[in-house]
Formats: sequence, structure tokens, C-alpha cells
Amino acid sequence: MSPYSRLAEIYDHVMRHVDYAHWANYVISLFKRHKIQPQSVFDLACGTGSLAMELHRRGYRISGADGCREMLRMGEIKGQKRGSSLPIDYFHRNLLNLHDLPVCEAVLCLYDSMNYMMSLDDLSRAFQEVRRIVAPGGLFIFDICTENNSLQHFSNMTEEDAGEGFSYIRHSYYEEGVQYNKFNIFFESTGEMVEELHQQRIYPLKDIEMVLNASPFEVEGAYGGFGYVSPTELSDRVHFVLRG
Repeated sequence: MSPYSRLAEIYDHVMRHVDYAHWANYVISLFKRHKIQPQSVFDLACGTGSLAMELHRRGYRISGADGCREMLRMGEIKGQKRGSSLPIDYFHRNLLNLHDLPVCEAVLCLYDSMNYMMSLDDLSRAFQEVRRIVAPGGLFIFDICTENNSLQHFSNMTEEDAGEGFSYIRHSYYEEGVQYNKFNIFFESTGEMVEELHQQRIYPLKDIEMVLNASPFEVEGAYGGFGYVSPTELSDRVHFVLRG
């Protein structure tokens, strides 16, 4: 199966531990720290729109894009179930093809979505594409997962869980700089057992910095975790703030 095409149906269950309100608050704190008050925000690799909805509730005009149509569809359904049609425009785009998207004052790409760029060339191309939709003087905020994160939490992890009408087993492992997440999902209504394999390239910080130095952005900040300290290879997650 193509990544996320069937996981989309259970994605919000799998990710129910994620505090999207906390993510939204941290993003807004970075806006303030870097002296920007964006009216329009674009969430790339937005998934089912959970972060986009949190930012909308805080008054931002928000759009989202994802490379998986099924994830976007689940986001639309989720908005309908919450009793209102949220004014969030969704676009089917991956990070290497952002043509015709609206220009915004702030662009986000979070929860290690940039790690899905499997080569430095693709990473460089993604920065070129993102620059097209960041307004002059605007911000691009993204994060990456580090090797320490993979080694500590996903080097050889198996998780079994179930929800209404489905069950799944996830096996996560880390080999030669690549983080793998293999899902086997059983859907009770159809009797289907489907398999999805997700891969992320885990880059050393020096490689990210090298690509950023050659990018059309100016690096304004890099922060370990959800704070404001300088990152190291021991950080679980690193947020970067770039100026367009």
C-alpha cells in the first residue's frame, strides 16, 4: 500500500496521544519570538488537519496540503463531524510539488514530515518549493526527528492496539540512518489485512545545516525540543525557523 492511504482511516486513533494544542501554542510562541503576526498560515504535510484546526480556533486563516488524498478526506470528514464546516482549504500536494498554492505569511511543516525527504537533493528541492509560497519577510517553521529519537524510542519497538472496527500491529526499527514503521492493519468490516511501510531519513544536524546554507532562506533560529535552547544531536526533535 502507498504510505498513509489506509492508515488514514485509523490515523487519528494512532496519534491520539499527540497534544496538538501544545504544538499550536509552541508555533505561536515562535511567531512572537521572531516578531511576526501572520494572518495567513499554511500547514504542509497537514495529515488529517488536527494542527490546522487548532490554529484556526486561535484566529488564523489556515490552509493545508498533504501528499495523501485519503488523509485530506479524513480531515474533511472530521471537520464535518465536529458540527461545522471549518474554513480550511485543503490541497493535494507533496513537498516536491507546491505549484499554484497560495502565498502565506507563515508556512509550517511539522512532526518530522521533512524527514520523508529521503535524500539531501530532495531536501534541497523541498526548500526551493516551500520558498515559492512564503511571503517576503515571512517565516517557514519545520522540525526534524533526530537519530537520538530513533535510537531511544523506535530502534526495535512493537505496538499492538485496536479501535472500533480495526486492530493493528506496528513494528518500528532503525537501520543505517533510516527509520521504518511497518503497519499491519486488520479491518473487521471487510476482513482485510493491509500492510503499509513508512520510511524516514534521519539526518545529522550538520547535513541539515549544509542544505539550509545553500537554500533561499535565512536561518533565524534552531531549537531543541519545544524550548528555545540550541539543539544538539541528543535533542529528540529540532525546530528550525527560516525567514523568507
